Amino acid sequence: MLAAYARNVNPEDPFDALSVGEIEPPAVPEDWTRVELVAASVNHHDLWSLAGVGLRAEQTPMILGTDAVGRTAEGDEVVVYPVIADPSLDDETLDPKRTLLSELHPGTLAEYVSVPARNLVPVPKGWTAAEAACLPTAYLTAWRMLTSRGRLGADGAAGDSAVLVQGTGGGVATAAIVLAKALGARVYATGRSPERREQAEALGAVAVEAGGRLPER
Repeated sequence: MLAAYARNVNPEDPFDALSVGEIEPPAVPEDWTRVELVAASVNHHDLWSLAGVGLRAEQTPMILGTDAVGRTAEGDEVVVYPVIADPSLDDETLDPKRTLLSELHPGTLAEYVSVPARNLVPVPKGWTAAEAACLPTAYLTAWRMLTSRGRLGADGAAGDSAVLVQGTGGGVATAAIVLAKALGARVYATGRSPERREQAEALGAVAVEAGGRLPER
């Protein structure tokens, strides 16, 4: 099958370790399932993998990608949750052996991916496959920061809340702007380049230059 994969790792020039070509489809262990992929998203995690962060040379070739939307054998469109952990634990986030797809198991930048069947979640109604493919890593991270740690919307309203997103342009920063706006907060975003500030403004944030003062200050 066709895939984008790390054929080795290169801390000095990560993209030199990237290959796109034919590779063996992933195995399907017991209680796992194979999904035909429809859309996948790229995260900074992929660049780290190519640089050898979280991925050792002896683990290559390794298919990159953590997030995707695909179709099951029954034709259902699903979001692929990328965390592989021990299901017997009460809190899987505390599993010291947990991994993301593309760290130990082949990732999502391919025609097919194999994951535990319980890692498949129906695509939200009204979402395109491309939109839903961005949910697991970037959007869940931003959601937890805003709602669990930041308590945004905890009282049922966020209209009096303000959120500052520093370093706009990345996946989590973009998700934080979109989600904070959806929760009703005023959103400010810093960015070093005019292009990134324009992107933040297009998402509904008030963009300021890095190191600048916020309008309310």
